[in-house]
Amino acid sequence: MKLKVSLMFNVKEFEIIYKFLIKKKRKEAQKNLVLLRDKYTLHPDYLFLMAEYLILEDRVYQAIDTLHSSLLIDYDDIFLKKNNFHKSSEKLVEKKFKLFHKLFKKIDNVELPKNAEEANTENEKYIFFKRLQDLMPGIGFKEIKNN
Repeated sequence: MKLKVSLMFNVKEFEIIYKFLIKKKRKEAQKNLVLLRDKYTLHPDYLFLMAEYLILEDRVYQAIDTLHSSLLIDYDDIFLKKNNFHKSSEKLVEKKFKLFHKLFKKIDNVELPKNAEEANTENEKYIFFKRLQDLMPGIGFKEIKNN
């Protein structure tokens, strides 16, 4: 019997949480998310899982913000390196864009689901990401300066 290996997540424990989320087992997913929170709070894959969890909790706008943060970190090589994180897999980035499409449709935004769905190349994804940054400028990281 062969085991199916997923290459979607960079952290093995995330795969377990994702399976709970797919099966809509909120309590199990939440328990595991809490256990990993201290170590992975700003990990892009963890944030994707949090967005999925927030959807189960019917907290759509928070899910959008969390998913946006996940992409923000995916596009910040310095932050990833500093925290010893890896960019989300291509497969997971695709899932993020599909989830954006679903969430924007859910809040009756006409333009953004179309933009998310049409972001097929790396350049188009980056343009969509930059558009989100313009629309949601409050999400980001403040640079701390030592004086």
